[in-house]
Amino acid sequence: MVARANFTTSRNNEDNYGHGTHVAGIVAATDSNGMGVGGVCPGCTILAGKILSDTGMRSSSGLANGINWAVQNGAQVINMSLIVGASITLETAVNNAWNAGVVLVAAAGNGNSTTMMYPGAYPNVIAVGATDNNDKKASFSTYGTWVDVAAPGVSVYSTFPNHRFVLAREYNRSQGYDIGSGTSMSSPIVAAVAALAWSANPGASNWTVREKVEASTNPIEGVGTFWTHGRVNADLAVHW
Repeated sequence: MVARANFTTSRNNEDNYGHGTHVAGIVAATDSNGMGVGGVCPGCTILAGKILSDTGMRSSSGLANGINWAVQNGAQVINMSLIVGASITLETAVNNAWNAGVVLVAAAGNGNSTTMMYPGAYPNVIAVGATDNNDKKASFSTYGTWVDVAAPGVSVYSTFPNHRFVLAREYNRSQGYDIGSGTSMSSPIVAAVAALAWSANPGASNWTVREKVEASTNPIEGVGTFWTHGRVNADLAVHW
């Protein structure tokens, strides 16, 4: 983790909720150390922008500020494992990030409906639905042709804070490592696949990386109805 910033009303940028640590571990937890879990892109570095407060509250303005901060600090891929209200400020931040050459990825939501959720529904964001361990749509996953790709999102094992946090109390999660479910877990898998693909082809543009991530998916059940493309495949995304 190379930088942290707090875009909430919480008094510091520590993760006292637990969600951000779980998401970050899915992306970049260290592998080959005999501890816990390895992330999808363990060589990636993390810019940790705190958008969820200590109680899980969030805002579109806070997310917009986080996007702007990430771009200013050199982010190449921005993962957004949250849902907020649509706003002109947020859409402008998304579009500015895309125009600056960034790939943006977001959770589609956990409402088991076709309702478009933001920021995932913005055209310049890869919206991600969730699959289960049978490669089927997760029961909770928001879906529809506005959702771009799918990735595993049920009982995903990853990092949690090594101190007391809200999700431990609300969902009986353990400190250190435990499972989590949601499109919030699917989104960082896709973001990490984009990072892997870009690392393998450093001269590529964000448009090309997005195209390759989407074109290299596996055609699982639901293509064309639950999501436009299929379930992401890191190996195929890298070898292009």
